[in-house]
Amino acid sequence: MKTLGEALDSRCNSINAIRLAFAGGIILVHAITLGGYADEMPKLIFKDTVGTYALAGFFVMSGYLITASRLSSRSFGDFLWRRLLRIYPAWIASFLLVAVILGPLSRVLQGRSLSGYDWGSAASYVYKNLLFVLKQFDIHGTIPEGSIPVDRIWNFSAWTLFFEFGLWMCIGILVLVVPRKLVNPGIVFAFLCCAFIKIYDKLGQDLSTVSNTATGGRAKGDVDGGIFTLLEPLARLGGFFFAGAVLYIYRDKIKLSLAAVLACLAVCLGLATIGWFHTLAPIFWAYALMYVATSRRGGRINYPNDLSYGTYIYAFPITQIWAVVNVDHPMPYVVFAFLCVATTMPIAWLSWHYLEKPAMSLKRLTAGRDKAIIGVP
Repeated sequence: MKTLGEALDSRCNSINAIRLAFAGGIILVHAITLGGYADEMPKLIFKDTVGTYALAGFFVMSGYLITASRLSSRSFGDFLWRRLLRIYPAWIASFLLVAVILGPLSRVLQGRSLSGYDWGSAASYVYKNLLFVLKQFDIHGTIPEGSIPVDRIWNFSAWTLFFEFGLWMCIGILVLVVPRKLVNPGIVFAFLCCAFIKIYDKLGQDLSTVSNTATGGRAKGDVDGGIFTLLEPLARLGGFFFAGAVLYIYRDKIKLSLAAVLACLAVCLGLATIGWFHTLAPIFWAYALMYVATSRRGGRINYPNDLSYGTYIYAFPITQIWAVVNVDHPMPYVVFAFLCVATTMPIAWLSWHYLEKPAMSLKRLTAGRDKAIIGVP
């Protein structure tokens, strides 16, 4: 019976394929509400919407890979520079895409004058969102209230990037300030802290339910949970992130077993049906996903290129454009979803080859690592 460390080939695994599948799945479930086909994303037999499980999977993979990256970086500066190069160019590009192209296009599609486009609001949409915090959700006069099913929000998916970058920094700073022998206990402690916060929240306010609404209560300012408005999503996403990190630091001790995977999936299914998935399932979901990730069958999918981030960050605003079209020219959900995917993927491809990948070439400006790790740029 192999360990996770033995089974996961750094150059031939299914990690990127799984991440791309999750990104595509999120497009499909977002299309249901953004296109006006339902008031809420599907839950099936679960208490949470289907897309939240894909998002949890993203953070599991991120926790595993980013921990590997940090522990193999020669300095915190090297680690930070690489992470910024990976995430920041496409982050800015996603807002410029809306401000310069999609915003004006939305007015044209609605039959309104392009000369009335508010370039000042467009500029503030970009600069107010520079630092991974969504402070402005729309551009004045583009998708006003009542114009489309989910109005006044151009890219609500981007809210997760603030927490992801924050979790990256948690790992980065932990390794920087804690003695090496205490890093592993520190990661386990962080995982347990996330679990405690989620249990406390679940038994009290249960703020995670807000993110399941079609309009996004946080974006509308409909929720005021005090400090827990920040702590709850950090713990909800951080639980899966640190579960992935725990699997990495103990990868050479964790045995892989199909029976264990099936048991983990059964536990996840049970917790999902009663609404405790995001509270108690992170380590089980992480084990199951990393088991699948060791498969080499998806090794050529989305590798060595990585379109998953671009697919995720550009999908929401592109889907909003199709939502504008769908208002006057209704189409079946299958057609709508296909168009959303078919137009997002080329933009993600262009972003990777002409923006993200060239930006990553600048990583040589800091001290490099001794070897590549699991395909992490």
